[in-house]
Amino acid sequence: MSVHAFTVPATPAEVPAARRRVARVLREWGLCEDGLYTASLVISELVGNTVRHAVPHSDRTTVKLTRTRTALTLTVHDEHPFLPEPVLTADPGQDRGRGLMIVDTLAREAGGALQVGRVSERGKEVRAVFAATDCADGAGAGACPADGCPVMHFRRERRAG
Repeated sequence: MSVHAFTVPATPAEVPAARRRVARVLREWGLCEDGLYTASLVISELVGNTVRHAVPHSDRTTVKLTRTRTALTLTVHDEHPFLPEPVLTADPGQDRGRGLMIVDTLAREAGGALQVGRVSERGKEVRAVFAATDCADGAGAGACPADGCPVMHFRRERRAG
């Protein structure tokens, strides 16, 4: 199992910084390019939600990446006491409120799930879990027999984090 965690201030400038750091670590672990785009989108949404909704209850966000043989989990933790309300449909008149719905859809398409839970009296974690596998030949998603395979593919020669 590979794990990498870091904490950033809950400010708008840290959203792209967190996204770049996650992409760097996952690239070092051998995640193929398609998975990097998905993971970057998910981290941007989850860290962005902390910046928009958890401040002033939480002035920082912890990001944790966990890679097992069969899964990649992207976790964001903040100290805001309330859990987000699930939104099942988007209001066409609103320009917000679709982020967690998109993350949930991406995770489900990859055989995973979006999980939201309280981890302490004053905090919560939002986790996006994706099915993951090592590439048979290091060729990336092209090694998968299904077109548009949503599974996170890692090159076998990945380095532990």
